[in-house]
Amino acid sequence: HTSKMQRRQHSSDQKMRPPGRSNSKPLRQKDELMSLEKLLAVLVVIAIVIFVAVSSIHAPQEEQGILVIPDKKSSIVRSGPSAAAGSAAVNKKKNAPGAEFHADEAEDLSSGSSNNNVDDGTKYHVVFSTGCSPFQDWQSYVFFFHAWKSGQQGNVTRVASCGNAKDAATVRKLHDTQIRIMSDRFSLHITPEYSALVKPPLKYKFFNKPFGMLDFLENVLKYPSEEGAKLHDDTIILLLDPDQMIIRPFTNDFSQSTEVWRPTKSKLPIRTKVEHGSPFAQQYGFGMQWKTKVDAKYVANGPTRVEDMDMDEARGHYVLGPPYIATARDMYAIAKKWTEFVPRVHDNYPHLLAEMFAYCFAAAHLGLPHRVAHSFMVSDIGSGGEGWKLVDRMGKDNVCEPPPDLNPHVLHYCQRYMLGKWFIGKYRLRKDFISCEAPLLKEPPTDIAKQYDYQIAPDGSRLAFRSKPGPVRNAFMICSLIPRLNQAAVYFKEHHCKGQGNFNKTYIFHDTDEGM
Repeated sequence: HTSKMQRRQHSSDQKMRPPGRSNSKPLRQKDELMSLEKLLAVLVVIAIVIFVAVSSIHAPQEEQGILVIPDKKSSIVRSGPSAAAGSAAVNKKKNAPGAEFHADEAEDLSSGSSNNNVDDGTKYHVVFSTGCSPFQDWQSYVFFFHAWKSGQQGNVTRVASCGNAKDAATVRKLHDTQIRIMSDRFSLHITPEYSALVKPPLKYKFFNKPFGMLDFLENVLKYPSEEGAKLHDDTIILLLDPDQMIIRPFTNDFSQSTEVWRPTKSKLPIRTKVEHGSPFAQQYGFGMQWKTKVDAKYVANGPTRVEDMDMDEARGHYVLGPPYIATARDMYAIAKKWTEFVPRVHDNYPHLLAEMFAYCFAAAHLGLPHRVAHSFMVSDIGSGGEGWKLVDRMGKDNVCEPPPDLNPHVLHYCQRYMLGKWFIGKYRLRKDFISCEAPLLKEPPTDIAKQYDYQIAPDGSRLAFRSKPGPVRNAFMICSLIPRLNQAAVYFKEHHCKGQGNFNKTYIFHDTDEGM
């Protein structure tokens, strides 16, 4: 029965087979080969689709400035600015006017860049003032890196006040080779070293900030010309210090923000947006000294509204420091008076904070009341008026991995921070930290705030905390600063060391890491 069925099936197959076809072995091999080719073609198409999708996910994003960089020593993923986008910009703009931003080369920057505006058309320009030294070079590198990584909008310019042509050439070379690959929005403006020119033979290095700012506004943004006013009056200027690391970007509108503001009894209206006549700044802890330590009539060289200013207005709107945020029009007005007043403020008060007092005095003299924030910055763990209330709310469990909305905008690392043997301080950090040879900093565990209730300084002395929030606040600064300093150093090593960078996380400030 089976044999008959097979014969019938064979006969049926022969009838159904198209004319000219046979059952020969070569033909079957040919059919199999064609099927294999079709399968390979499908696999190639699938591979191309997967490659395109993966490339779009992992490609450096110019708008966000984030590039995922695998850690060479582990599976940890690091973030850093986009090398590909920056390199393309360098090649494109290598010989463009304004690349070095001398006074006669500033047209390119004054016009704004493609990434200078946010969706509502607002233009931002971040400026920070430095000298020309290796100490401020590495701070500048970190500043630029985190301005990019934080997503801060707008142009960023280092105003470097150099004492001689050699220093200026060194700073310019560093900027061209190390900074410009991050973004074509990052610029350098070199000025004379005003610290030695304002009151010779006296040298007060902080003269560089007001006079450097005025130099930038006049020679780069072209104030007070009609052209400069037309292009930049509405630009939002943010003036910071080189040791202020941006970790949460600034905007000009704080109406929906989680900021903590200085309480005030002033009768002036409360503003939520930076606009003409409404600058903003961070509170500092020097109180009314900006007014009480100087002779107002002498500083103003004549009558001034500061003399009879209501104390609630003076305390509520003028006890402040960087970050300063103002429209370019207001910042130019302040800078003009700031540079006029600061030499005489220094006559009355020849100390560190003279230039800050002069800014407060200039703003008050002009009647430009600032909205004063607590949460723009954290710096001194014992200082009131900074963003520490946000940090305290994090608690020991979350202080090393805080919710983003509880972060301040800026880490101002002008102090030293210690918890147990963990330590970070800018004056003890080696000046070649941003280099191929220097090791990375040893990074703290995320539960550091739970482990210690004491401090051990690099000299071995053991210190007790004077306040209850001390451990949490020190933990926040250590956990926030050390990994971010490492991120900047890793980016440098990835892009400048030709595979020879030192990625070992072994850098500590004590003789041994025992007990860490």
